[in-house]
Amino acid sequence: MERTRIYLFSLSLLFFLILQQGAPTPESNPLNIVGMKTRQVTLYCESLLPNSPHGTDQCWYYKGSRIFCGGSPVPSRFDGRLNQDGSCNLVISNLVEEDSGLYTYVSSSGYFGDVILNVTNVPMVTNFLPYIEGVRGRSVILPCLNYPAEQPLLQRQNCWYHETTAIYCFSSPQSNTSRFISRLNASNDNNLEISELQMSDTGRFTCFLSQSNYGKLKLTVKDVPVSKPVITKTPSDASIRAGTPISLSCRSSFGSWPISYNWYKLNSQTGGYERFASGGTMTLNPAEVKNTGLYKCKASNQVNGVTVQESADTELTVQSPVTNIHILAIPKQLFVFEGQTLTLRCQVDSGSPPIKWTWYRYTEDREQPDSEFRHQQQELKLTHTEQSSVYSCNANNTCLGQVITLNSKKMKAFIVPRPVAHAVSYSSLALSLCALIALAVIVVLLLRRKPTPPPSPPKKNTAALQPIAHQRQNVKQNVRGNAKANEYQDSHQDNQKDFYCPLSRDTCTGEDVYDELI
Repeated sequence: MERTRIYLFSLSLLFFLILQQGAPTPESNPLNIVGMKTRQVTLYCESLLPNSPHGTDQCWYYKGSRIFCGGSPVPSRFDGRLNQDGSCNLVISNLVEEDSGLYTYVSSSGYFGDVILNVTNVPMVTNFLPYIEGVRGRSVILPCLNYPAEQPLLQRQNCWYHETTAIYCFSSPQSNTSRFISRLNASNDNNLEISELQMSDTGRFTCFLSQSNYGKLKLTVKDVPVSKPVITKTPSDASIRAGTPISLSCRSSFGSWPISYNWYKLNSQTGGYERFASGGTMTLNPAEVKNTGLYKCKASNQVNGVTVQESADTELTVQSPVTNIHILAIPKQLFVFEGQTLTLRCQVDSGSPPIKWTWYRYTEDREQPDSEFRHQQQELKLTHTEQSSVYSCNANNTCLGQVITLNSKKMKAFIVPRPVAHAVSYSSLALSLCALIALAVIVVLLLRRKPTPPPSPPKKNTAALQPIAHQRQNVKQNVRGNAKANEYQDSHQDNQKDFYCPLSRDTCTGEDVYDELI
């Protein structure tokens, strides 16, 4: 009895069978299986990932070398010991210690799965149960192994049992009502997949097909911190053409669910990573040249507080050929005076860097450019009259290994010379303007000046006129009193007679006439 316990303890440390598969997308660790020397073992192929490293040849590989393809063994050190059990599973008989290592199955659709086999010479214990370890929140596949131990005391055949409770029956899966029912899926080879593992799923499972065909195994569920994620690109090409959709997937093989994923992109200006997106898969549809850069993702789960793991950098290169080349002139009129700058800029609508620019100059209406003129910048600056000529530009870049070259149309540029024979200095021009302004002011003032009143009549002897004025004073008052009803003028000047009368012409009499105003 004590020896049996020692064997059980030793075998439990070796893990007869370990499977950890991610949910809801396929992501897993290699399936770890412990085989017994001189016995046979079955390598399972259910846990598959996309993008096989070996193509799509539907083969089993041992350490990178094909050993079983298309239902037939390939000549190798396993001659006579390989077979298939009616599915893609591989059966190896008469195990030896040298059989330990990495086995890979590749499907015809480009999916693959890894199995690590360890062969031990520890004697098999009759009541030992295969040991499978699952991760909380993920999924696991329980193989229907034919390892009979004690006779199971179960009533229904063709069923899977958890302890003594039937959880899935192949004859009527729709009638299953256990707490596992929404998380179970059986394959054609009677293997059972349990998704979204819970801690309470730990226990013994029995695949009971008949009284002579049954097997038991033990499942434990544990919490696991998230592992370092890996980024996968689809398509996996180093460079893709702009306009092509591309997906980047971030996956951690280890770790209890739920796992959160976040994407970060390197800012080339600041040198730091900035958050770009969230979720396990980032899709760029279509991909643009601006998406080129370095990316990484971070995975985190709630185990021992918060566990965060960061992926390695992944470079994404999106390339586009140069398109629609043209010349932009600044200023747009294509000419300036000598001493000013006319800038010609060679532009394309699209094109991934680096872009090589070349300017050409044509003289005397020649078709071929001036061989002595070469300018390798995107902009061409002209300032002198001798630079007036016809120009064109060339742009080229490399897209997916192919060099793309575009040539622009020709454009004529003018640098207008300044007059020399009748040159006027800026100071002379300023003085002339000032003179014109002063002359205009004088003209305006003359036009707005009021007319000068006519000269007064010559003065006479006022002493002789005094008596006459006193004598006629009373007469003037009477006349003025009678004229109140009439309108009168303040002053009246007759151009024909030199006299003054304060009344109107109608009421003026000889007595109201004065030779001179006093």
